[in-house]
Amino acid sequence: MRRTDFVKRKSVHEKCVMCMFLANDFGRGRRRRPCQRDTFMPLPYRRRKWSQGRPTSHAQQNHNQQELPTNIADLRPLSSVTRYHLTRTLHPSLDAQLSTSWIRNELQNLYRHKRMEVQNAINNASDLSLSAELWSSREKVFYLTVSCHLISENWRLKSYVLDTAHLLIKHTAENAAEHLLRISNEWNVTEKTHIVVTNIDGIKKAHNNGCRWTYIPCFAHTLDRVFRETIQRTDCESLLRKCQQIVAFFHQSDKALQNLQQYCVSLNLRQSQLTQSCGLKWLTTLYMLKSISEQWQAIFKVFVDGRVDNLFLNENERKIIENIVAVLDILKNVTEEVGRKGFIPISNIIPLVQKLQERLRNQGMVENRIAKELSEMCDFHIGSIKKNLWFRVSTALDPRHKTSVLQDSGIEDITAEIRKQIRGSAVHCAHDTESEESVFQKYWKTTSISVNELEFWKSNKDFKKLAVVARKYLTVVFTAIPVERVHQLRESQLVDRRNCLEPENVNMILFLNSNQ
Repeated sequence: MRRTDFVKRKSVHEKCVMCMFLANDFGRGRRRRPCQRDTFMPLPYRRRKWSQGRPTSHAQQNHNQQELPTNIADLRPLSSVTRYHLTRTLHPSLDAQLSTSWIRNELQNLYRHKRMEVQNAINNASDLSLSAELWSSREKVFYLTVSCHLISENWRLKSYVLDTAHLLIKHTAENAAEHLLRISNEWNVTEKTHIVVTNIDGIKKAHNNGCRWTYIPCFAHTLDRVFRETIQRTDCESLLRKCQQIVAFFHQSDKALQNLQQYCVSLNLRQSQLTQSCGLKWLTTLYMLKSISEQWQAIFKVFVDGRVDNLFLNENERKIIENIVAVLDILKNVTEEVGRKGFIPISNIIPLVQKLQERLRNQGMVENRIAKELSEMCDFHIGSIKKNLWFRVSTALDPRHKTSVLQDSGIEDITAEIRKQIRGSAVHCAHDTESEESVFQKYWKTTSISVNELEFWKSNKDFKKLAVVARKYLTVVFTAIPVERVHQLRESQLVDRRNCLEPENVNMILFLNSNQ
């Protein structure tokens, strides 16, 4: 073998993820079950076969000792990586395979070190908000992940995962509220917290812990709810189920999938992966319907060849699919305009909803019934946000979007709330020569803003009083999850790997993965 071939083979081998399942789960002597597919899938799927083998250590020698193991960075279970690979990642200077207890201790050391860093950052913040996400594993084991959000001294929005609680007994809103209060007390953020953004329905009514928290629904969760209720009102559930079965048919038959690819080439159609939807979530439904619609001519030929009569889509069904895709494309485009990564302040919600409703109305004018129904459901669930004082003040303190609320006839409640916050802050001085009214008028008249809201308050020294209030209100985010999981399928699928994590390791792995 030539040396170049050996180096090339070695490099590829180093990049592979080792997924040989360990017989023992960290010395407990019980065999782990393989990771299961999403229970929302209508039909069973074949599991992907991961490559096996032991990676070489040449590339690992350049890794920093604090670098996260591959399984943590990719949200894989600890048992999905060979003991050798995890050992080399944590301690590249050692050649011997170490005990599982040593591996666990190393991960716990990383966790303790990172926790101290996060705690110090939180202690230095005067105002922060929390987000609480309720989610479940494949086996319907429920967890609550709590994150905090703050604006640093240099005006950067920072987000940290604090804890992931295993809801052992029940996953009710009352139980989630109890865990949320426990976590906030452990991190000493209860008094600093004003707003909690969550995807937990009914937690506001269940809140009975003495905290003066205001609960705001997660916007991403609300969008899924709006879409789900729209589909139910338009009797499209059976059609979406049929589309799920179409995707499952090709996922279960290599021959059918190969024939589909050949027909796409012969018909000069755009080839795209047939994506399965998860329940009635709008993002996965969009990708599923779009992939079917774009390749329907090829799919039709495969069904004719195989005499698959029960999965044919008639002309009316294909028209409904086109209408749903047009509406979901609007959702995707509007959410992408807000941001593509991380968490976004709630000052973006009012202008986002205005754009969304305008485009849905335009789509409804071309006889798109789905667009009309979705617009009505948006009005029902999020049409009243302009009446919410926290949303109005946050939007007014965003220089790019302040006109969204300043155009209203009455803004006295906004100015009154800002005055109240200024007088209660440390920057207020009774002998200040500049009146609050002159500061308001100067800020309201500011135009041609080319930077984002945080950069504006960082660089503009003329509004120090307003900046203190802006730091408090712009700390609140409008989703309980990062926005890349709202409108990017790949990121959404990646985080679904947490469903396969061992319950005893969920908190540690998610904490290290999220707070890199």
